[in-house]
Amino acid sequence: MKVNLFLRLAHASMPFKRLALPLPALLVLPIVILAVAVSGLVWLVLRQQQAGADLRHAREELRQSVQVARVMLQPNGLQPPHGQAAVLHASPEALQSGLQHALHLMPQVQVAVLAQERVDGAWQPSHGDAKAWTSAYEALSLTERRTLTAHRSDGAPLEFEADGWLHAALSVSAPALPGGRAVVWLRTGPAVADPGWARARWQLALVTLGGFSLAGALLWQQGARVRRGLLDLSGWTHRATQEEWPDVPIPAGPAELHHLGKMMQGLTQFRHEREKDIRQTAFRDTLTHLPNRAFFQMRLAQQITEARKAQRSGALITLDIQRFKHVNAVLGQASGDALLRKVAHRLTASLPDVHHVLGRIGGNQFACLVPRADKVSATQLAKALLRNMDTPFELDGQAIDLMAQAGVTLFPEDGRTADELLSHAEMAMNVARQKMSSVMVYSPDMDPDQAASLSLLTELKQAVNRHELKLFLQPKICLATNTVLGAEALIRWQHPEHGLITPDRFIPFAEQTGFIRVLTLWAVDQASAIWREWLQAGLDLKIAVNLSPRDLMDRELPQHLHAIVTRHHVPASAIVLEITEGATMDDPVHGQQILSRLSELGFQLSIDDFGTGYSSLAYLKTLPVQELKIDKSFVLNMQNDLNDAKIVRSVIDLAHNLGMRVVAEGLESAKSWKLLEGLHCDEAQGFFISRPMPPDAFVAWVRDWEAPSVQDEYLNTDFKNIL
Repeated sequence: MKVNLFLRLAHASMPFKRLALPLPALLVLPIVILAVAVSGLVWLVLRQQQAGADLRHAREELRQSVQVARVMLQPNGLQPPHGQAAVLHASPEALQSGLQHALHLMPQVQVAVLAQERVDGAWQPSHGDAKAWTSAYEALSLTERRTLTAHRSDGAPLEFEADGWLHAALSVSAPALPGGRAVVWLRTGPAVADPGWARARWQLALVTLGGFSLAGALLWQQGARVRRGLLDLSGWTHRATQEEWPDVPIPAGPAELHHLGKMMQGLTQFRHEREKDIRQTAFRDTLTHLPNRAFFQMRLAQQITEARKAQRSGALITLDIQRFKHVNAVLGQASGDALLRKVAHRLTASLPDVHHVLGRIGGNQFACLVPRADKVSATQLAKALLRNMDTPFELDGQAIDLMAQAGVTLFPEDGRTADELLSHAEMAMNVARQKMSSVMVYSPDMDPDQAASLSLLTELKQAVNRHELKLFLQPKICLATNTVLGAEALIRWQHPEHGLITPDRFIPFAEQTGFIRVLTLWAVDQASAIWREWLQAGLDLKIAVNLSPRDLMDRELPQHLHAIVTRHHVPASAIVLEITEGATMDDPVHGQQILSRLSELGFQLSIDDFGTGYSSLAYLKTLPVQELKIDKSFVLNMQNDLNDAKIVRSVIDLAHNLGMRVVAEGLESAKSWKLLEGLHCDEAQGFFISRPMPPDAFVAWVRDWEAPSVQDEYLNTDFKNIL
């Protein structure tokens, strides 16, 4: 979580490298846009203010001009009586000329005198430039003309706006003119040039642009620093995504970017430390701190390749330490773990060469890789290791004797792969145990069916692609409600020549060769498809699939299974994964990690064949399992063997106390059904219910299922007493 968070923060800077504009330009560009916008806004505001001032100035000049005209109409200085119009004593031309001369300080004000000199009573200007005034008069609308020439007996001036001009009209009495009346017409434009306003606009605009330019320059400088830092960090992010995780370049500034670089530096150190821990966890046995099976196989494969190139021989020795189960049973799991650590320490101290590699490949199995050896030297080393085991171990004040057998195989003569070589060494070790011998060297005679096995492996690989493998379903019944809860999926191989091959012939071989992982993924995929068919048929059941102990060594198993059910749109809780009781005992820590991950993804987990293997109850309670399956060896004869019945009762009580449900497999009689029902067993499967059947027959069987009546079955007193 922490790694992903910091990667996303650092990786967020990478898009800046692909932008057309550099980061400083991206920072300055909004400043420039804002500067232009603010300058334009200031310009418009000042322009509006100037327009308003010009209009007020023009209106004031026009009113002053009217007052001058009224004064000039009364040369004797006497104003006409209140409510009467002024009298025009001079000619209109003289009045107009005089007014223009008097208004020389207001050049924007234009003056004309209108009179009714024509016979038709039309108004026209009386001046030398009468043509221009006539055009201005005709440009007015009819209403505006009437307003201009309206008779006002009180002599009050009239103001109005028309055609973008301010107009003033003063009606005067003119006894000497044909109409007996004249109109003094004054007009001025509102746009009076004022250089002060223009200077103010330019000065304010320049100051605004200057201020923003300074801010832009500072931002450009800061943005350049940020850009350099982001480019450095984005380059580190790219390399980090390639799993290089180089040293982080710490940007000089700003402070936030410097802090981000420091955090990334801490992230890098954290990642290196975590990778170191992961490597140690992945390749080291957490109990003995020796190389685990995965690391040992990797080193063995490297040595096989080097030996083949150098045309030399090496040896692999496997050791099986006996009596560990007795130590665990008597002294407990903790004492057994302590004894294993003592064994690992003694074996390590017994190795004559630092190039020899000792590893723990199973629960009580060790292996020694000898890069250079022949049959004689390898056998001598194996015997020396066994002699060191003859000395009793002291544990909690007690002397404990252990027995061991060793198997020896040479490479590349006896195997071309690590799996093959380990298989041959374990085969020799098993022969040594059977013959009660200390050391056995592998020979092809130990595996008489080797050629047939290799052929079987080739055909098994082809069987998947040829669709020769089939899943058969054995129903599982709830004993409390007599309803079908689901089924266990069992692999069957319909060979085109050999007919039906039972699983006990190819499953163990697939586990030895590692092909079991392919079969497991195939089985889960087929089971998911079958569950989808059930859902379409209206059945909501669970389907169980067996996992091999080898499957729990695959760290990618949870991801593979999750991908399969996701592809089929199947909830993980519909799949029950069955593991054998001792499946996790070879590498308990790793096995428990895999099971925990599967449980977190939603898969149901079940311990299969419980009671036939060995597992510590203290370890059992830590497993994230929801189900225990009682091995059929206890169920098959429980109606006749009271001890088997008691064991079944104990397992049921144990599972219920641990919060698990119990499944009894091997139910083959009505009396066993009655016993299991009385012992409060949760589920059951077996031939008494149904034999395994093809998937296409399962749905019809479920719909026709009727639980048998077992009420009349007789149980003797001893069996009744355990219920």
